[in-house]
Amino acid sequence: MKKHYWFIFLLCIFNIVYSSGQSENRKAEEADMKVPFGDPFILLHDGTYYAYGTQAKNGIAVYISTDLLHWKTPENLPDGLALNKKDVWAEQKFWAPEVYRVNSNHKFYMHYSADEHICVAVSDNPLGPFKQDVQKPMIEGEKTIDNSMFMDDNGKAYLFFDRFNDGLNVWVAELQDNLIDLKPETMHPCIHVSQAWEEVWPRVNEGSFVVKHNGVYYMTYSANCYESPFYGIGVATATDVMGKWTKYENNPVYQNVGDLVGIGHSAIFKDKDGRLKIVFHAHHSKTQIHPRNMYISTVSYETKNGKEIMKIDPDYITPVLVKETVPDGKYRNPVIRRSTPDPSIIQVSDGSFYLYSTEDIRNMPIYHSIDLIHWTFVGTAFTGETRPTFEPKGGLWAPDINYINGQYVLYYTMSVWGGEWTCGVGVATADKPEGPFTDRGMLFRSNGIGVQNSIDQNYVEDNGKKYLFWGSFHGIFGIELTADGLAIKPGSEKRQVAGTIYEGTYIHKRGKYYYLFASTGSCCEGLKSTYTIVVGRSENLWGPYVDKQGRPMMDNHHEVVIHGNAAFVGTGHDSEIVQDKAGNDWIFYHGYSVANTTGRSLLMDKIIWTDDWPSVAGDSPSIEAEAPVFLN
Repeated sequence: MKKHYWFIFLLCIFNIVYSSGQSENRKAEEADMKVPFGDPFILLHDGTYYAYGTQAKNGIAVYISTDLLHWKTPENLPDGLALNKKDVWAEQKFWAPEVYRVNSNHKFYMHYSADEHICVAVSDNPLGPFKQDVQKPMIEGEKTIDNSMFMDDNGKAYLFFDRFNDGLNVWVAELQDNLIDLKPETMHPCIHVSQAWEEVWPRVNEGSFVVKHNGVYYMTYSANCYESPFYGIGVATATDVMGKWTKYENNPVYQNVGDLVGIGHSAIFKDKDGRLKIVFHAHHSKTQIHPRNMYISTVSYETKNGKEIMKIDPDYITPVLVKETVPDGKYRNPVIRRSTPDPSIIQVSDGSFYLYSTEDIRNMPIYHSIDLIHWTFVGTAFTGETRPTFEPKGGLWAPDINYINGQYVLYYTMSVWGGEWTCGVGVATADKPEGPFTDRGMLFRSNGIGVQNSIDQNYVEDNGKKYLFWGSFHGIFGIELTADGLAIKPGSEKRQVAGTIYEGTYIHKRGKYYYLFASTGSCCEGLKSTYTIVVGRSENLWGPYVDKQGRPMMDNHHEVVIHGNAAFVGTGHDSEIVQDKAGNDWIFYHGYSVANTTGRSLLMDKIIWTDDWPSVAGDSPSIEAEAPVFLN
């Protein structure tokens, strides 16, 4: 919803500050910003994603992406506009665009709202320019907004839109074959305000979008004013595209998810792998509406009580980010801008990489890359059905991925925050790095193995034997595993290797030395976090690990490898060290970006080895640096 009913909010107890829109000249300083779109829509065409939305005063803006994570303004559109007001009817209020390619004439049709009237413009290219040969709205006699086209299996096209009667209501009409003109005799009401959750702020049903699945039509729509923190998404279904539409009793299906408020005006699309996605906007923050930002989640259908229902995943929400311009041969931190704490990386037989992290995306997210810089989300290690259960309310933390005896072995921590005597370590296996992983159960728990806060495990092979190291601020310990790595070796005893200020350990062998990397300080307090990566070394796996002066880590002595700086804080919990084709070693870890605190993002830096001690340039995260080398 746009600015109608604005006068009502002057009477509300909320202090709403309206920002009148973004500059059409989007510049380099947006580098770390989320895409500032309201009412977003995504088109996939020839391997490129095109995002359109409410933003610019002078038309409709577009961003492009190849991975749904990083977006940029097309190079040949300096003003960023796919539709400019000079080419169409109306001078203001360009809202809610949707673009469809029609195979019969290879044209692209943009349906949108302008000056509170529904309109359509046409182009030969998804980047535009979209133009109207006859510059007029589709319905000239009344105000209407939020039009969305649906093409049925029989080739008939329909337009869903909002009429201003008794608040806002969703209507439908069949389109003429030219997809520009309506058949007025087919105009028919669909839904209106009828549920209690829809009456918090002015009477609004708007932003409809229709898909068809197994013979059933599913409509997502939004209710309440878009300025309200209670804006949300509901679902209605019908067996005929003209209705009767029946709303879900448990609406809203998406409202106030996580830290997001003002969620709404969604559109559904398929990604390159055929997976169903939904794009929507949310308020800029809990205290600021504008600019609204674009987010993506996943859509699925599940059977409940013998009936198939649409489900939007509340645990996987991706903010979509403006991609900065980086010179050739360079990269910029963070390399994954969404929250990816406690990373673990493995290189597979085709030379590419898979990364796993603590579950800010529920069930433990997995990312894939061919160059260590560009990462694509591929799924999760577990599902709701296969998720480990030994700590029923626990989170899945600190994955450690390995390839052992012909299978991928994933060690994980399961804990509730503060559950230092009930947390523990489990193990799962898979035939492929992207899973699905089968849980093999718990290896040990704190109260069983006698180590408080038994988390942050690290697998090590040495001299033909397999070991697991772990611990958090109560000592770092290790123990021998069975030959398959799936259990504690009978009769083996734990041994302590480091003191009581460490967690997130990783042991790396280089030359004659073993290096015990660890994190110290606070991990998870946002910009107040003090996490720091430190190291000690030894000529023996079991230590003693010492600093440059020979003082032992058992007594909490170490060398600092990476600390925070003006751009990133809370730098810690490093991954396995990865070597590129030029022989350079790279360390991955998480940290909070001061400029864009979306969580603990993935950072990467090259290790400098001096006198057999590791460091990174400046002992802190780089902002822009030379990229890893991957030769063809």
